Amino acid sequence: MRTVGLHWPVIIVFLFGAIGFSYENPENLPPDFLDAKGICVVHSFADSVDLISDQEIIELKGKDGLPIWFARHIFKDVCISGKCRMVRLWLFWDGVGNYYGFQLLEHEPLTKSDHTQFEAADYKKLDEILSDSLSILKDLKQEDLVIIPDSIDNPYELDGYTAATQPALSEVVVKDAVYTCHTLWHTVYGNTQEKIRSLLTARLDQSFLEAMFKTGDVSKKLWVVKMVDQHPEYHAYFYLRFIECMQSEDSLLAESALSYFRGAMLDDQLIQTKLVETMPSLSLHQNTELIWKLVDCDLLADASVVRLLEHVQAEELPVGLLNLIYRLVKPEHLEDPQVVEKLADFSQAEDVYIRNMTKWLLQRTKE
Repeated sequence: MRTVGLHWPVIIVFLFGAIGFSYENPENLPPDFLDAKGICVVHSFADSVDLISDQEIIELKGKDGLPIWFARHIFKDVCISGKCRMVRLWLFWDGVGNYYGFQLLEHEPLTKSDHTQFEAADYKKLDEILSDSLSILKDLKQEDLVIIPDSIDNPYELDGYTAATQPALSEVVVKDAVYTCHTLWHTVYGNTQEKIRSLLTARLDQSFLEAMFKTGDVSKKLWVVKMVDQHPEYHAYFYLRFIECMQSEDSLLAESALSYFRGAMLDDQLIQTKLVETMPSLSLHQNTELIWKLVDCDLLADASVVRLLEHVQAEELPVGLLNLIYRLVKPEHLEDPQVVEKLADFSQAEDVYIRNMTKWLLQRTKE
């Protein structure tokens, strides 16, 4: 590994100037990664699957020492026969190893099966394809991509021009470039991404996780949630922050934070208390999911039962959730005076639904 503290364009000249690389970017695909300033770190990477592409991964770090993005220069064949023009470009992953974008080399456009160049709309669609980690391309081999003509016995004689794209793939790949889409997708989500993730995992400790979380970057926060989930020794330092993330305007982060809390973790009464206090700030969908999670815990603390009833009473939670909330109430809770007092109030409520649900609960818990 070697580091060079230079602005990225200068780094390009320094690292690759002898080969004369220069860059261009397809229309409507702003090269934000090329505008970033930071320290360039080069990691050696012995890729036994792809021997032609550069055997190194470039990492750009910010002043805080955290990764901004990772990159690799790719040079590879895209079809079985070897008759297709080879692809040459840069692929980028963000600071936690997710696909980030691509950058072309000057005078090295991507081409289709008939050797025509990609247009701006094709590059945009390719970027969308590579952004989809769950693409249908994931489980397909190259021989699955096209319809093999009867005149060809050996699939290795195929090129993209003599075989038609499978109709089921026509809407999910760039027209006349199915091999390129497939090859680049598997390059993005293959060995290089695994290596990047291993580089990040090797740095894993509390301070690194905290630094990544404090950046405010959603992708980094999502990564921290995932890492803490896999490494419970860091749970105590982060679970309160994850509860706060449940209120995030980013739906993926909010859902990931909610998903973090499950199983035996919910038997912790302190966690129960913090979650219940947060519920008025959550969506109906989140509250419904959270209550079902709490139903599966051993026993909800008396104080949490009281607080839930207070939320409903104060109209901080909708009355429609009362049916689920009452599933949390066990006979043991009726030994707590505050729980009994709240249920007595509810049994005399003006709302018929509340009265009937409460009477049903009291009858059930006495059986």
